[in-house]
Amino acid sequence: MIGMLKSCASAAYDFSPKFFLKNQLNDMQILLDVILPSTDDGIPGASELGLLKFIDGYLDGVVSEYQLSLLNFGVSSIISSAKLQSTTDPINKRSYWETQADKYFAAGDSKENAWNEELNTLLEGKLDKESISTNALHFMVFQSFRGFAVYAFRINSTIGKEFLHYAPIPGQQLGCVSLEEATNGKLHAFED
Repeated sequence: MIGMLKSCASAAYDFSPKFFLKNQLNDMQILLDVILPSTDDGIPGASELGLLKFIDGYLDGVVSEYQLSLLNFGVSSIISSAKLQSTTDPINKRSYWETQADKYFAAGDSKENAWNEELNTLLEGKLDKESISTNALHFMVFQSFRGFAVYAFRINSTIGKEFLHYAPIPGQQLGCVSLEEATNGKLHAFED
């Protein structure tokens, strides 16, 4: 247990980030681990799969400059809030991110609709990013990173080959059969 906590506190990353700042990596890794933790039945989580590295590269190579500026602004804001409200203790830090995830992922329709309306106003150019509420900004970051994490998880080769049904195309064509019969109940994986 102590070794695990030490590794959380002093995580070394085997890549040079293109989107994130180096001082943001630990917090963003904890957030991704909260979103996609490893499971007791052996499914690896965000840390084990290296999803932070993938997301960093994805943001640098695919996302538009405007979206990057909004995400950068949001990530900086969310990490500043984390530093103000949590300690350097890994357990308290993870607890903070879990509380924030609960706040933004289970906010309820009325809050989510209000935040989405504010974000739409921002995207339409009727509001500048400095004027957006902290809650709407953080909601955008949490929603975005959940989407990025799920996407990265689904296309990860380890998940595709070991936990989903992996059949390279062209594969065997079975016609109209049940998912259970065709793949032993596993979802189809994306091909590498």
